Amino acid sequence: MIRVLIVDDDKLARKGFISIMPWSNHDMVVVGEAANGAKALEFMEQHEVDLMFVDLSMPVMSGMELLQVTRQRFPGLRSVILSFHEEFENVQTAYRMGVLDYISKVRLESEDDEQILHRIQQQMAGEVILRPSSKPLVLEKPLPASEQNVGSLEEEEWSELEQEWRTHYWLFNEPVFQRLCKQTVATKISFRRVEGLFMRLLSQLETDLTLRAELRSDADDIRSTVEWLRDYRTRVYAQVAASADFTNTTTSILKAVLFIREQASNTLHAEDVADHVHMSRSYFSQCFKKLTGSTFNDYLKQERIRAAERLLCETNQSIAWVAHAVGYNDSKYFSQLFYEQTRLLPSEFRAQFIGGKIDYN
Repeated sequence: MIRVLIVDDDKLARKGFISIMPWSNHDMVVVGEAANGAKALEFMEQHEVDLMFVDLSMPVMSGMELLQVTRQRFPGLRSVILSFHEEFENVQTAYRMGVLDYISKVRLESEDDEQILHRIQQQMAGEVILRPSSKPLVLEKPLPASEQNVGSLEEEEWSELEQEWRTHYWLFNEPVFQRLCKQTVATKISFRRVEGLFMRLLSQLETDLTLRAELRSDADDIRSTVEWLRDYRTRVYAQVAASADFTNTTTSILKAVLFIREQASNTLHAEDVADHVHMSRSYFSQCFKKLTGSTFNDYLKQERIRAAERLLCETNQSIAWVAHAVGYNDSKYFSQLFYEQTRLLPSEFRAQFIGGKIDYN
């Protein structure tokens, strides 16, 4: 059982939250409650606690202060923010401190109690995988079928999307990023959950990249939240392009991605890119596949086909001209590769774009 502590200075709020949540359905049991951070620390010195729900605004010791202390004193403790405050800075700071979720008291009545605890339970039961920085990351994994609280189709689809976002391939791989953005905009999940996921992703990336791209969010729906992430990603690439640091693996692979985009139409080998980012050929190939999800050759082919798509949409040049422009002297071979990637011949792709059937992004 997951042992839960509720920390809130409002006694009625504590009692109400304890009584309404279906704890036992998700292998949780409330083992205690506290009126402020200091009382919570006293309790945890005497009792085992696995999960803490904590309010931000409390006397004696605030929720943020409590989180700072528990990160050092109880490193295995997981936390969830429960607060009336939804200011962007508070939410962002909380996720940077490693909280699992940020639940708004204002929105609590409109959210599904089962889903709230289900997604927290999934993260508590998570397995450790390697992040790009080789540091552990909790990744949600489905519970056994006999133990699952089966939700709606939308919930299942969102769970799959969430796991894809967490791989971080989207940071390096443009087609993956564009697909995830479109799928996320089409989802029916609360935009607060999307925003929370993105903040967790960004807080992890800030550590991996040793770069900080500060953003302020005034997003109030999923589409604007996705645009907020697009802006962050653009800023990261701008900072990487301006950086002279080759000591960070994640930054180096991002520099490699930029170099491949610039040189894709030329003769290009993995050795060339490895040399550009000051890596050995073998180590570069290993890191590149791990972070992007693609081999160097597959990635180069993908970038060339994407460049060809742009030229087919933006010019009236012949297929042979387009093939040569993206690095292929044999137009038949180019058409074969283009079909393998898009399931359309170059002429068909251009015709469908002109006819409005393809929304090229």
